[in-house]
Parts: sequence; structure tokens; C-alpha cells
Amino acid sequence: MSDKFKRRRRRTGSTSARFKPSQLIPVESVRSARIGRAELAACGAVGIVAVALIALIWIVTMRAVQEQRTEILDRAEQTMVGQAAAMSETIGHELTMIDQSLVILQAAWKADSKSFDLNAWQKQMPALTAVADDLFICDDKHIIRQDILPAAIGQGVGAAYVTFPHGSLEQFQSDGTQDKESLLLQGGGVGEPIDARQFLMYIVRPLDHPKGWLIGASYRSTELTKLFAQAALGFDPVVALVDTRRGVVQAIVGPAARRPKMDMSKSPLFDVMTRSQSGTWIGSTAIDGVERLHAFHQVAGRDMVVLVAASLAEVMTPAENLTAGARALAFVASALVLAIGGLVLWELYTIRGQNRQKRIFNRIRSELDRLRTEEAGNTARARLNAVRLQVVLDSVVDGIALFDSSLRLVQWNHPFLRGIGIEPRKDMPLDALLREQAAKGLFGPLDDVEAEIGRRSGILRTGDVTGLPQPGPDDETLILRGMLIAEGGFILVLNGITTWEPAPRPAASTELDEPAAPEIINPAPIEW
Repeated sequence: MSDKFKRRRRRTGSTSARFKPSQLIPVESVRSARIGRAELAACGAVGIVAVALIALIWIVTMRAVQEQRTEILDRAEQTMVGQAAAMSETIGHELTMIDQSLVILQAAWKADSKSFDLNAWQKQMPALTAVADDLFICDDKHIIRQDILPAAIGQGVGAAYVTFPHGSLEQFQSDGTQDKESLLLQGGGVGEPIDARQFLMYIVRPLDHPKGWLIGASYRSTELTKLFAQAALGFDPVVALVDTRRGVVQAIVGPAARRPKMDMSKSPLFDVMTRSQSGTWIGSTAIDGVERLHAFHQVAGRDMVVLVAASLAEVMTPAENLTAGARALAFVASALVLAIGGLVLWELYTIRGQNRQKRIFNRIRSELDRLRTEEAGNTARARLNAVRLQVVLDSVVDGIALFDSSLRLVQWNHPFLRGIGIEPRKDMPLDALLREQAAKGLFGPLDDVEAEIGRRSGILRTGDVTGLPQPGPDDETLILRGMLIAEGGFILVLNGITTWEPAPRPAASTELDEPAAPEIINPAPIEW
């Protein structure tokens, strides 16, 4: 054998060293382990399915909620853009009507300025006076020369209107008509009063003579208030007319008119309005800082934008209600999935517990059968050993008797029975054995029987090699000696028997063959 092969064999070892029968896993253990893993896998699968269903429920719910919110917001934006467009068109028509009326008055002044009378023209243009509070002609120094308001003649343009409520808070009924007592009474007509604040705007045209003279009209849109009342924009809305050149609010209708910030030139909303003719924007209104949905539309041919805004919370209330209902339904569905999953897991856990108890019961039963088999084998071997020992003891000439640590007779052979002179009994005390010998006269005549029994008992228990003489069955002199045992008890040896007599055989023969080894049953493993 080569050195290389020897080194390889020493390194790997023999087959018997690497594989031992004790290392083999029982088939029942493998089967139980597979069952346990299958149950755990089933529980894991149920948990994964439950989590996946709950995730799917919430994904579908949130997607549906988002779609509803987007749809509701789109509808609100389309509606408000349409309202802003309608208002801007109405205001554009009013401004065009004023402009056309001033063109007619320009021509009339050019044709006959000496006989021109604004009061006469006022009666001929009721449509103009319906949207204009004043008609005036002023000189090159802006001093009013003619006016449909007699009190304004001789005053400067603008100064004549200091006592007028332009730019101050006004209140209108829901039909757009002004209620002069509504500031004190908080409304006296149908519905809640509408707050409005409108600044005086002038539309002027130059006259051909004298040089620098102007004809003009004031403008305040009552249609803005009427359209606001008809729009039904909900809680805390705003409708405003914004000058896109200066970024200031020319008119505002709604609760924000009470304490507005008129300058919007630096707000993000104003940047959006100046970049596009129409559109929407969500954010804080620069007028009062309230979060709103805004829609705007530019007045055709004018540096004006009509702004319509509604509270975002008011607009999204239906979406919030749908969201709350969808989430509640998702919670109920998730709870139902969890409940069903919990019941399935509990059932699996119960089945697993029952299987574990069954395996424990089978293991205990197998172990008990094994112990019973071992006990039967040990009992058979013990009996066999006892019979063998008795045969050996009966085969010797000397008598032998075994006493336990309590000095009680446990076992003896046939020569001891022949030579002791009495009929020994199991569990017979040593003193009782000596006392019966004395009663039979085996010790000869005695003055004090108990003293002699005590003396003999002491000699035997101390293991004196001299021993005690006594007559034998053939009138020979026998010697009874005691031999101490280290584990406790002692042995009585009766020497000097001259003749050997075989022990009587029992009625039924004793089977001396060693019993077969019991079958070892592998215990079933416990699955925790």
C-alpha cells in the first residue's frame, strides 16, 4: 500500500468510523419533522395571503378615493371657469356699452358743443346710466363743467365723489339690489346679505375742443354682485375684479370684502393670472389668506381679470365624505380578512397541537412498551441468574446463607439447610435462627440461653475466623463462620459437611435459556 493512500485513509477514516448506526435518524422523526414544517408553511402562507389581501384592499380603496377626488376637483374647476368666463363677458359688454355711449357723446359734442346738455342725453341713454353712476365733462384742469349730478359741478374729478360710498363696504340682497339699512339690520330681504366693496373706475375720452377737455363716465358693476348671488359657491367664496396692470383689486364681493388686502401684485396668484387669459389655481387667496380653489378669466380687450374663488374645504367636502366612507369600508374589510385569517391560523394551531399531543402520546406509549419489554427481559434474566446461582450454591459441599444489612435471612443453599439443624425461613432474623438452634439443643445444656445467643451472634457478626462449632447431620462437627460484606450484611458459611446430597428438583423444570433481547422501539419526537 502506497504512503499516499495510507495518508488519505488516515485523513478520511474508515467507513465504520464515519457512519455509526446510532447517528441514523429514525423514519418517524423525519416524518414528524416534515409534518411540523408543513404546518408552519401553511401558517406562513395564510399570513402572507391575509397581508396581500389587506394591501390589495387598501391599494384599490386609495386609488378609487384619488380618482373620486380628481373627478370632483375637475368638475369644480370646470364649473368655476365657466362662471368666471360668464362674468368677464358680462363686464366686457358693460364696458363696451359705456365706451360706445361715450363715442356717441363725443360726436354730439363735436357737432354742437354750445347746445350739448348731458342731462338731456341721460334721458336718451338709460342703458348707460344703468351701469354708470355719473356722466361728466371736465376741462384741462380736471374741473367738472357739466355733470348729471348737480353737486359735482365745479369740483375736481374724484373730489366730487368723496361722500359717495365707492370703496367702502356695501351690502346687497340676494337679488343684487342694495339694502341701505342692511349694515345695521344685517339684511331685511330674502336670504343673507352679500358683502361687496367696489372702487370707482372712470372711462374717459378726449373732446376735440377745447384742448384738454374730457368726457367720461364712472363704472360700478352691479352685475358682479348679481352673478355672485346666482353662482352658489358655498361657504366663504370670493368674486373679484382685478386690475392686471397695477395688481390691485377694483371690486370684490363676498365675506373677504370686510377686511381685504387690495394689493395682489406680489402674490403667486397674480403671477398666474398675468401669464394666462384663463385658468385655475389652488392656494391661499392674497386678499384674506384663506385656502381656496381659484378660477380666473380675462375681460376681453381690457387689463382686467374676473377672479372666482371657492373654499377648498367646501369644494372637497363630497370627496372627503367619500374618502371617509371608503376608508371605513376598507377598515371593515381588513378586519374581516384578519378575523378569517385568525380563525384559519387558530384552526391550524389547534390541529398542530392535536398532532403534537398525538405524537407525544405515541412516544410515551412506545417508551412505556419499551420499558415494559426491558422490565420483562430484566426480570427473566434476574430469575435465570437466581436459578443459576442457586444451582451453583447447591453444588458445593459447604452450607452458605446470605443475610441483608438488617440481619435477615435472604437466601441459602441445600447444604446449609441440611447442616443448620432447623427449618430456615425467608426474612428470618439471625437471633431467631440461633434461638431455634438453642431450642433444639444444638448448643448443649445452657444456663442462660439469651446470653449464649448474644455471644454467638457477636462472634458471627464480627467475622471471627474461629467460628462456632455445632453438630452436623452425620454427627460430624461443623464450624459456622460469619463473613462480612462491604456493601452491608454478611454471609454464614457452614464448613465440615462430609457427605454431599443433591438439592431436590422443583416440580416444574426451570427454563435456563437466556430470553431473547427485547425489541427497541425508537421514541417518536416531540414537536413543540
